[in-house]
Amino acid sequence: MSCDLLQTGDYESLKGRLRTLGAQQVLSAQWVLRSTYTAVQLKDVLRQFIADQDRILVVEVGQEWASRRAFVNLATL
Repeated sequence: MSCDLLQTGDYESLKGRLRTLGAQQVLSAQWVLRSTYTAVQLKDVLRQFIADQDRILVVEVGQEWASRRAFVNLATL
């Protein structure tokens, strides 16, 4: 999940919800998680935690990926 949080304010509720879903922050505005939710379902769950002007993108990633200096080791997810 990637997000552009355009409003100034407290997004701790969004971060808290992501953590309860088992998500881990890998870059400043990117989170990863394994979930049984579809991309649309996850977007709908997270939508309630962001402002109308904010943007989120939920993408299902397949088997192949690569990263450099991510905050967490994606291989452990």
